[in-house]
Amino acid sequence: MFICTQSTIALFEKMQQHQVTGKLFVISDNAKYYRSKLVAEYLSRNKRIKLIFLPSYSPNLNLIERLWKFYKKEILYDTYYEKFIDFKNATIAFFENIEIHKEQLLSLLKDNFYFPIEKFSIT
Repeated sequence: MFICTQSTIALFEKMQQHQVTGKLFVISDNAKYYRSKLVAEYLSRNKRIKLIFLPSYSPNLNLIERLWKFYKKEILYDTYYEKFIDFKNATIAFFENIEIHKEQLLSLLKDNFYFPIEKFSIT
């Protein structure tokens, strides 16, 4: 699926269909489609959705970034792959056998991070 301004607005509409009352707080990264003019206009007409943007660079708040960092440490750092197929096979093997890293990943992928939500008005 291609993510763009229109698909973002469609997602917001679908969220409202599933959550018919109250405000919806959407934690988002700084992708351009969240900051587009059309999304801003949509949100100005629709007061139920409140976008809360993550800081510009915040890999500690994004679990997938933690996984990518671990993957790179295990597969890329200090390793030379002469052929692309060798790199591809190492990558596939990493994800197919990810359970061997279970303990490390459980400690790395916890939600023990700080996000100053009190900065934002929740009313």
